[in-house]
Amino acid sequence: MSPAKKSVKTSVKKSVKPPTSPFYEVRRSKIQGRGAFAILPIRKGKKIDEYWGKPITHEEADRRYDDSEARHHTFLFVLDDDTVLDARYGGNDARFINHSCDPNCETVIEDGHIWIKAMKAITPETELVYDYRFEWQDEYEPDDVRYYACRCGAKKCRGTILRIPVYLRSTIKQWLAGNDVPVPKKPKKGAKKVVKKAVKKAVKKVVKKAVR
Repeated sequence: MSPAKKSVKTSVKKSVKPPTSPFYEVRRSKIQGRGAFAILPIRKGKKIDEYWGKPITHEEADRRYDDSEARHHTFLFVLDDDTVLDARYGGNDARFINHSCDPNCETVIEDGHIWIKAMKAITPETELVYDYRFEWQDEYEPDDVRYYACRCGAKKCRGTILRIPVYLRSTIKQWLAGNDVPVPKKPKKGAKKVVKKAVKKAVKKVVKKAVR
């Protein structure tokens, strides 16, 4: 996380106790630790809960939770470029919603609030999950990827809660399998567009020749 340059601004009030959502309850989860499970039918698009936590800067978040020291469980959620919500302090049960590569919920930031919304209809007893999609850092190495391994068990599981760039997907699969292959060269911006344009031109030439 990068240090914040501005003062923290958020609509979350420290003195206000977060409300309890009527749509789910916290139980043990097969994915990890505790999870949130629906206790009522939830329709697609429904706001299930708001993510609450103490607003801190990115710099403070890095200081509190240094990934280089040891593995730890955090409840951080990035609100904007300046602010992170630390649900370990003043947080609600939304902090227990686990990650999945095949989510049934999504997070939406609106006017300084982080909402958990249903992406599809959810039946009671179903665990609520959303894709954490932690930002990829170019300095990450195989051990870092394995550190953020995913155990959601979904058929679409990508093996890590990190958001993987397209050009690295095959490499990450190798890393997760224990093969520390080198990182391929990062493609230049606009390279795909150049290739697509070249292909289109070639196709047009072939079509013109065929018409003649």
